[in-house]
Amino acid sequence: MLRSWARNLLVVSGVVIAVLAGGYAYIVTPHHSSAPPESASGLLDRADTLAWGNRWADAKPVYKKAEEAFQREHRLDLALYARVSQIPADETGSVEGKILQLTDDLARPEAQNPETHLRILTIRGMLETNYDAGSARSTWQEVQKLALKTGQVQLATRAVGEQGIAAFLLGDTTTAKKQVVRAWGLSKVERDTAATVRYASVFGAGLVQVHDYKEALTFLDQAIKLANSNPALAYPTIAIYAKIDALSGLKNYHDALSLANASLERIENTPYEEHKAQVLISRGSIFGETGNWKAAIADYKRARSIGIATSNYRDITDAGGKLAQALERTDDLTEALAAINSAIEANTHIPDELYLVPRNLVIKAEITEKMGKATEAESLYREAIASVDIMLTHADTTNTQRYLLSEMSDVYSGFFTFLSNRHRYNEALQVVEHIRGRVEAEALEHHASQPPHIPTPEEKKLTALNISLIATDDPGKREAILNSIRSAELAISPSAIAQEAMTHPVTLTALQRTLQPSAVVIEYVLAEPASHALVITSNTATPYLLPAKSVIEADAVRYRKEIRGRKDDRTLGQQLFNELLKPIPEYSIKTDLVVIPDGSLHLLPFSALVDESGTYVLKTHTVAVAPSSTVYEQLEQRVKGREATNMPYLGVAAWTQQSSQRNPVVRAFLGPTRSELVPLPDSQKEVETIGQELPQPGTILLGSAATETKFKEISSTSTDVVHLALHGYADLDYPDRSALAFAPEPDHTNDGLLQVREIRDLKLNVKLVTLSACDTGVGPVGEVGVANLVNAFIEAGADSVVSTLWELEDHTTEHLMAAFYGKLATGAPKVDALRSAQLELLDSGLPPYFWASFQVVGDAHGNI
Repeated sequence: MLRSWARNLLVVSGVVIAVLAGGYAYIVTPHHSSAPPESASGLLDRADTLAWGNRWADAKPVYKKAEEAFQREHRLDLALYARVSQIPADETGSVEGKILQLTDDLARPEAQNPETHLRILTIRGMLETNYDAGSARSTWQEVQKLALKTGQVQLATRAVGEQGIAAFLLGDTTTAKKQVVRAWGLSKVERDTAATVRYASVFGAGLVQVHDYKEALTFLDQAIKLANSNPALAYPTIAIYAKIDALSGLKNYHDALSLANASLERIENTPYEEHKAQVLISRGSIFGETGNWKAAIADYKRARSIGIATSNYRDITDAGGKLAQALERTDDLTEALAAINSAIEANTHIPDELYLVPRNLVIKAEITEKMGKATEAESLYREAIASVDIMLTHADTTNTQRYLLSEMSDVYSGFFTFLSNRHRYNEALQVVEHIRGRVEAEALEHHASQPPHIPTPEEKKLTALNISLIATDDPGKREAILNSIRSAELAISPSAIAQEAMTHPVTLTALQRTLQPSAVVIEYVLAEPASHALVITSNTATPYLLPAKSVIEADAVRYRKEIRGRKDDRTLGQQLFNELLKPIPEYSIKTDLVVIPDGSLHLLPFSALVDESGTYVLKTHTVAVAPSSTVYEQLEQRVKGREATNMPYLGVAAWTQQSSQRNPVVRAFLGPTRSELVPLPDSQKEVETIGQELPQPGTILLGSAATETKFKEISSTSTDVVHLALHGYADLDYPDRSALAFAPEPDHTNDGLLQVREIRDLKLNVKLVTLSACDTGVGPVGEVGVANLVNAFIEAGADSVVSTLWELEDHTTEHLMAAFYGKLATGAPKVDALRSAQLELLDSGLPPYFWASFQVVGDAHGNI
């Protein structure tokens, strides 16, 4: 199986195109099944049937007998057909040599038979997919044309999918998405079970690469189950290998290792060398994750040897890079350098395939830096970043950009560390800002020039499906609807914003000009074996060393869990303070913190950290959050350019009916299902009280009037303050589905779920959006940020967003919001007003659960 590139995948609308096994051809049986079983034609029929189900090992001896029979009958065209069909079962020998031989075979007179010609092209395309994506795409285009000409529709469909896989390897993700999704859908219509297994495996393997392990297992297990229930199909190697990585990603190393060992045992005495190499790479990664570097090195060396023996340059590139990393971890720098040089050299044989290039260049940079070759290391880092930029030009959605940047984060964090160690702080800031908040920065740059968004037929179909999903609690119906939703989401065209030119990262000087004397920006860079904080004030920039990423994130996750359990764990809060703020002297000097988080720190309430005296940070500092320093500076500049207005206010509370529950009502739903949209009786008082605090005019939408359609209409006009007291939903697997729940609409114009993908398309001109709902700041966490409702509102044109990190209790939230807006009405800056409201709850004795969830993202120090 071809998986060397898979650890650096792009995502297309939440789905990744994964490259699959080499030994999987696409042949329709060209002969009549009525031929005698032991005749030449009967043997070829039987072999083709086995091959169509990917059972090449079983088909090989049958093809051999057919070849001999056709030679005796002097039917040389079909003898050639049978001979080349034996190639996929043998993964020994040079792949390059086999491709050259097949190319020569195409010129033979007997290859002019359309069936034979098509078979040779198909086998060559299979090998090229494992060898050279550029050549593979061209070959599969020929296969598609000839298959359609000869009426072999299923083969033509599969050829489209293979072109998509080649397109992905070449960085053309827009084409890749269309072609692979089309092939997958048609495989079901055409009842091509083998292809359905293949593309379900592709889907699952792709999700593994973006760390959606649980969701991936759903598709992978479906593929495995479908393959196992059809005796005509081969062992589902693609799904098995991806499942190994999914289990490993879930830290279920025991089951992952068991599955890897079982797979190796199954193929140990077979000629499937490519498959062995891929299992060895996966198993080596498990050993590396668990610290068994000796075993990891052994597996990587064996996988690389197989790649060398078969001239599979991707295996050499992948296994060689991982081997170099493992050797570096054991301080064997000389052998590590030789391994990475071998990997980089192998990649020159497949120059159009960029996915492993940045990783391997960074590995070499780290090794050469340790060997004292700083100039060479810097050049390698810059080359790695340039190669990532090339890939980003083909990233066709915001989620594609996020995931690619997340996968490539080591490139930037490594170079950041390199530059910081040499006191080149402006360059270090720009390197890390090259990925931080990049999606939001591009949106801010180009938002005003984007035309109004008119719903497409695909989006209207998705709206109808969401309405159906909300209306039923039946598990079977919900699963069927969710499957349809996935297909509908794939059909939606990506936003054009991702195709715009990248905004230049902020310079240190420009950022410092925006900072007040009391402010300090702390840009965190989590890494192994040590993390960093670049601390910037109006006149200084200083880096500080922090504990390892694994240590910080483990404590951050645990503390958040404690707070959500309504516990007051000051010991753990102080431990995190010691890790994140104590090493920074500027903390004790400045009073206004601007945090640029990284990784799991996006979900950590910094205001609830506890200093050495046992005092919460909230008591002594304001805390604001920004996706990046670049976005922070952009918003500051935009705020300065705004004209004064009369502060029109839009308040929305959809779930205002009285509740029969005695327990505190929580503003959260797991759904979306209608039964979970419980009443929020205090939400009406909340929006009405705020309306009284702020100057008129104002608009309040309550109950059945608080529809998604009405909100979109009003919010598109000039509105300074938008307050949404609603149910919230964070979908960690599909971030674009995260939503705010409005009142249902009788005419079904909208589904009542304002989702992330829709928020990005809004045309706002708003000073403040307050999301008085649950989990609005939560999303899938990556090194480049989180994909959530907050960032979507910033992309849509909001200067700042007040959001939440967990579910809210209705009554307490109403009190906090009233206090917050009361301070805003007096002219207090947003972050000061929020801190004042939070302090009221803290001083009343409530634990962090009730007040620490709220944070200001974006422009925090302006007022309304």
